[in-house]
Amino acid sequence: MKKYFILALFVGICFGEAPQKKDSTNDIKINADQMQYDTSHQHADASGNVKVSYVVKGSPVTLKTNDLHTVFDEKGNLTNATAQGQVEIDYDGTKLYATECTHDFNANHAVCTGDDVVLIQDNNELHGTKATLDIQTHVFTMQASQQDQVTCIVYPKKKE
Repeated sequence: MKKYFILALFVGICFGEAPQKKDSTNDIKINADQMQYDTSHQHADASGNVKVSYVVKGSPVTLKTNDLHTVFDEKGNLTNATAQGQVEIDYDGTKLYATECTHDFNANHAVCTGDDVVLIQDNNELHGTKATLDIQTHVFTMQASQQDQVTCIVYPKKKE
């Protein structure tokens, strides 16, 4: 049986945009087979068919994964979130696939890793083993292990 959980303190896992105002469109919704919040250790875990959905600048964000671990500070602010196992992020027509994604809210960056981290936008693809998003500058960097190379497939848009 899937449980449904709304966590308003949780902000964007990979895109790091804090809600501008508190309303129902900015709530973070987490669906999972199992969820647990440990108040004494200030962390929350969700597992099994985890689906996180929220809104960033009017665009829906969906994250799907097998397991999600979040850590909060003593004031209840989210400091770190890690998604593990078949991570899929869909944001404003862009999809990212990885094995693990971690967002460090104190450093304001997200890192996604895996044997084949894939970013797809329209028909364009970018492949590597590590993707980093600097939230402050909105710069996305793809890296590869030493034996591999970053692969990019780009299809130019047709003139109308």
